[in-house]
Amino acid sequence: MKPSKLFVLFLITFLFSYSFNEPAFAEEEALKAAMSMQKAFINVAKKLKPAVVNISTEKLVTNGRGSTYDDETYEFLKKFFNMPGFQRQQEEPKIQGAGSGVIISSDGVIVTNNHVVKGATKIIVKTYDEEKYEAKIIGQDPQTDLAVIKIEPKKALIAAQFANSDKVEVGEWAIAVGSPLGLEQTVTTGVVSAVGRSGIGAATIEDFIQTDASINPGNSGGPLVNLEGKVIGINTLIYNAPGSGIGFSIPSNLVAKVSQQIQSTGQVTRPYLGITMQPVTEELANHYSLKTLDGAVILDIKSDSPADKAGLKAMDIITEFDNKLVKSTSELQKLVIQSEVNKTVKVKVLRNGQTKTLKLTLEQMPQSFGLSESEIAELPSKKSINEIDALGVSVKTFTPEMASKMRTEHREGVVITSVKAGTKADNSGLKTGDIVLQVNGEEVKTDSEFEKAISNTKSNNSYVFLINRSGTPMFVVISN
Repeated sequence: MKPSKLFVLFLITFLFSYSFNEPAFAEEEALKAAMSMQKAFINVAKKLKPAVVNISTEKLVTNGRGSTYDDETYEFLKKFFNMPGFQRQQEEPKIQGAGSGVIISSDGVIVTNNHVVKGATKIIVKTYDEEKYEAKIIGQDPQTDLAVIKIEPKKALIAAQFANSDKVEVGEWAIAVGSPLGLEQTVTTGVVSAVGRSGIGAATIEDFIQTDASINPGNSGGPLVNLEGKVIGINTLIYNAPGSGIGFSIPSNLVAKVSQQIQSTGQVTRPYLGITMQPVTEELANHYSLKTLDGAVILDIKSDSPADKAGLKAMDIITEFDNKLVKSTSELQKLVIQSEVNKTVKVKVLRNGQTKTLKLTLEQMPQSFGLSESEIAELPSKKSINEIDALGVSVKTFTPEMASKMRTEHREGVVITSVKAGTKADNSGLKTGDIVLQVNGEEVKTDSEFEKAISNTKSNNSYVFLINRSGTPMFVVISN
């Protein structure tokens, strides 16, 4: 047989063999790819789980008369009111909450959602190795729904690594870790469905990463991570329509900025405009003959805010901020909070079809900005809470009802409901049932006034309490 014919026969045999084995080859490659992806998910779970904690909280209980007592207060009331006619009336079960958190420092600093720990009288953190610790709140930021808490671990913990959330792209893998419905260390997978989501109504500042990774109650405060096991967001919200499968996470860059400030100063410094806004609609664009829907429409302006002082008006359309084009409300929000307090910027607006440029000086966002009345009432005083905790006392506003039950004259002040052993308050001689009338010369008629008086005291000064004990006035000095 000629060499050319041999070659053709060989080629035909090879091609036939290849085509016959091609399906098996393809299946094998597909299996390898699937196994590789599976291995990636397993590695992420192993890497991240030690940096994720379960958070359980206890909040006030209702006593059947509409007021609320925590356990320490109830024990105080029971001690003094344990007489005929006094009982704990048909209380509802203790309110308990659950969520997740991410370790951001090996010494026990954890970031979570503010709504997980807000109003908690007790916070318990359980780590990956089943150790339990009581946590303290370092600081809270209701505007972003973030909070930083601290535990005192027995050993160095594994902290999570954060990715640059500005580089997150729609379609990339997203993995959620947390304690949904109390099921600890649960891992779910999905993709990033959208970035820059706002207008949800969940927080004052919204710039969410949207994902279809399964997120349920209990996931709040837990991480959303990429295939490198780096945090791209903190899970904060689920869309509650039945079967929606939509979750939202706070971008890691915002989380890092807020948590760093809280750790440094106990609060967050950020500029604001003082406006309520919404996107440009097609109807409005048609009215003003606009070629695009770019910009942000001002609906309302807070009195005496930077926007008010600069002369901005309702229905102005902001098209540029600090020489940068504004394409959406979320983009404007991001440009503002990434700027600096006291910086003067140019703001270009479209007003009744005419372009105007105004100068605006940014100011510090008030702690209460964008919050409801109930949220404002719950705002903590970081310094006073820490100082009161360091003193070792718990107090409640002294009411006429309490005075009647204690068979003593009612005085405007606060009653000490507990004193922790070995603390400054204990060492000074303060006792449960003492009525505090003054702190360093300031009258204290409510627990909030007590907190304010404590916070007004310089850290190196001592405290002088004017108290009434069983009808006898006296003073107590607590040294720092």
